[in-house]
Amino acid sequence: MPMDYYSSRLKASPGLENLAVDILIQIQKHLDGKDIIVLRKSCKKMHAVTQRRIVWLNAVRRMCRRHGVFAPSFPLEDMSTTELEHASLCPSRLSSLIHNGVPLRSFVTRILEPRTPSIVPTVEGNLHCKNAFLIPGGRFLVVNSTHHGICLWDLGIHGGKAPRFRPVAVIPELDHSFLCGPTQDGLGIILISWPTSNPSGSNTSDRTLRAYEIYPCMNSPRFTLLGSIRYPQQDGRVARSPALYDNLLVFELHTEDSPDYIVAWNIRLDTAIAWRHDHRGLYDLDDVIIYEGGVVVIKMDELFVWDIPPLRPLFRGIYEVIDQTPRYAITHPFRSQEDFVGSSVLGPWFASIDPPISFGILGSLDPGEKCVMLCYTLRSINPSRDPILPMLFPIKMGMVPNLPIDTNADGVDMIDFSGPLRYCDDELCYISASIHKMFISLITPPTSLNGPSSSKSSALFKMSDPGEFRSWNFCAASGRLVVVDDTTGIIHIMDYLVPPSS
Repeated sequence: MPMDYYSSRLKASPGLENLAVDILIQIQKHLDGKDIIVLRKSCKKMHAVTQRRIVWLNAVRRMCRRHGVFAPSFPLEDMSTTELEHASLCPSRLSSLIHNGVPLRSFVTRILEPRTPSIVPTVEGNLHCKNAFLIPGGRFLVVNSTHHGICLWDLGIHGGKAPRFRPVAVIPELDHSFLCGPTQDGLGIILISWPTSNPSGSNTSDRTLRAYEIYPCMNSPRFTLLGSIRYPQQDGRVARSPALYDNLLVFELHTEDSPDYIVAWNIRLDTAIAWRHDHRGLYDLDDVIIYEGGVVVIKMDELFVWDIPPLRPLFRGIYEVIDQTPRYAITHPFRSQEDFVGSSVLGPWFASIDPPISFGILGSLDPGEKCVMLCYTLRSINPSRDPILPMLFPIKMGMVPNLPIDTNADGVDMIDFSGPLRYCDDELCYISASIHKMFISLITPPTSLNGPSSSKSSALFKMSDPGEFRSWNFCAASGRLVVVDDTTGIIHIMDYLVPPSS
């Protein structure tokens, strides 16, 4: 055979550089940003293709799906190609810093100085925040305050954008806690509010939970009331961690002398049901999870699993109470107050992803040892809805050793697992905070029963004075931390990733 024959065959080989540009763009739709960067370095043609705007539009959309990010956080049509590339690469850049042992430092720290009037006529002054939550994506921040209600803020898509000084919208409610989740179309935010304090024996105290929705990227956005529900128990108090899945809210109601209650409420249909649960938790740290028609409540010593009964119409805003026992209870190794530390669950933003790990339980197996996390997944075991069978079953997948813990603190001050689990690249992202410092841990999730797992941790924030901050929230998808100062209530916005060049 002549040499020209072999040369022509070589040139026609099915390498990436010989594929049409449209096909290469389709291939890159299934790649993460860091993989596109690797592909860019392979040849001149791939370098040119990976510079195209459509490639990074797709990469940002993929990053949002994989990390439970609120997609409207990124105004794609208004972002430059450089900003799109930056947004898609944020999780991998944060992961690289942690795994390479690079100390995490805030590239820029800003103080949110809002211009919004007090809703209390007799009080004037600056916004004094109590709690803060970053909507996944890091752009939108929800805070409750002492005199300005519940506010939604636009902080900008990265550290190079100045936050707006006026809130996007305000709910005029004081002394209320809140929970946020996505609307079913993924374009809006659902906010559940409930009274923080409820004086025992007070007939006039607020005992109402309210559900709102807002589409923050629309013209003139505002909170719209979807529905409300009242609990009749005068000494009732909503537990720390309600659960939201689509339009279903499940919360635990603690009472002083009578049994606790678990309430399931459809926020749009005004239907609900409640049942008694005579079991007390530790420090009010119970977490609640909704999955496939069932509910899991994590207690200090056990996991309790219920099926959700059919919901019934509210009567004058109040739910009906029935008798129901748990389908089963599962014990875990942390049986004492000294061993059990807390729990951390994936938030409602991951509801449509069905990730391999749903929640973790934290504690110490032996005195003096570091904290470990038992990782659980949830599986539906009754797709036919057979009334004899339970709807779901928690499965322990494995254990993560050597998580950081503050040895300079004791008891409930040792660590606060108020933040939910997140994802950063292919790893679980777990934030732990004590009165002294804050840690970030990236965890390789076990994917098989008793499968291997490891973690890499780094200090994220250290207080100059113990108990310096009142509330905090971190977005792993943007590398942004928000801290509320305990004394002043001022909001500090810290960006740990260098923003893109203008």
